[in-house]
Amino acid sequence: MEFYNRIIFGLIAWFFCTPCLGQQKYEREFSIKHKAVPAKAIDFVSSVFKKSKIHWYGEESLTGKSVEAKLKYSGKRYSIEFDESGEIQDVEILSSIGKMNSSGQAKLKDSLSKSFSRYKIVKTQLHWKGPEHILKESLLADIAVKGVLVRYEIILKGSRRKVERYYEVLSENDGTIVSIKEIVQRNTDNLIY
Repeated sequence: MEFYNRIIFGLIAWFFCTPCLGQQKYEREFSIKHKAVPAKAIDFVSSVFKKSKIHWYGEESLTGKSVEAKLKYSGKRYSIEFDESGEIQDVEILSSIGKMNSSGQAKLKDSLSKSFSRYKIVKTQLHWKGPEHILKESLLADIAVKGVLVRYEIILKGSRRKVERYYEVLSENDGTIVSIKEIVQRNTDNLIY
């Protein structure tokens, strides 16, 4: 009996410690005027992207508030997130699963098939995180340089227990899933941008 209690306890503990289960993501984006953007954020974006039309957004989430610059430059779509003081948080670049190495794609698709009865990828972005000067160097070089953590952020419409919802999946380059979060509410126009 003691043995079975330990197994049951272990399974329950594993269930609650698994990072991919039961997480939710809430974001509300809204357009903001240039004068409401921290100067440090404006300086960073204008020093990297010359002569680009920049759309600024405020964002509220479960983790706090942030400011986001969205723009198109040299045929690519960028989203650069800053905290309220203008410190850079991350860079996202519209991409596709096809950019991931083939073994990573296979591993990711296998994991997604186990997590969802069916799914459809809506949007894929490269997700760069690192120190400001390294992110700036990467953007100027148009490639992630040493010191940048590169992941894939995938928005998908997936079915679990016959319920279809939108999810954000964060994946390593090798296809290992870091997290799966159900998207609670999000502006569809910004979701697809």
